[in-house]
Amino acid sequence: MRKFAALVGLLGVLGVLPAHAAELKDVFGKEVPIGKGRPTVVLYANKGTRDELKEHAYKFVYDVRAVKPIVVVRVDLRDVPGLFKGMAKGEIRKSHAESLDLMRDLFQRHGESPPPELDSSLFMVADSKGEPHQSVGLKKGFKTVYAQVLDPAGHELARGPFPQSAGTLGRAVAVSPSAPAPARLAGVVR
Repeated sequence: MRKFAALVGLLGVLGVLPAHAAELKDVFGKEVPIGKGRPTVVLYANKGTRDELKEHAYKFVYDVRAVKPIVVVRVDLRDVPGLFKGMAKGEIRKSHAESLDLMRDLFQRHGESPPPELDSSLFMVADSKGEPHQSVGLKKGFKTVYAQVLDPAGHELARGPFPQSAGTLGRAVAVSPSAPAPARLAGVVR
């Protein structure tokens, strides 16, 4: 019972962190490197949008592979009864492994080797209270995946329903600089 209470508490802490928080952890406890030098695609999903995400996300990520973005899937667990949130986290872990396998297959079907950074480019975060989802206007039980593109410093470049705004999101990722812009102080570049 203590382990369950600790897990629910952990999921609660993860749920209150904003998308750009440096201390954000995924379902494996790894730090999510938003704002640490690579552009980021954040996909907001729930159990009802899983099929839609599977249908469109892999192609989108493959299409923007040249800029090597990290992909963060924030899974809203507000629709999951409290007793099953731990099981949901386990399912998210399985989905992480399946997603990496599907991406490897996609690269191989196109005659390419999967990039070495593929394993360190996908993060899945369980959000038990849904605060990040609410912050982008998603109500409990939303029906469409929503996406955000962040630049390498973690600042938002674009957002919108996914895949409907995939073109806009893809262009935002593509023009995202590969490193933070140099700082300017009184007209001097540092």
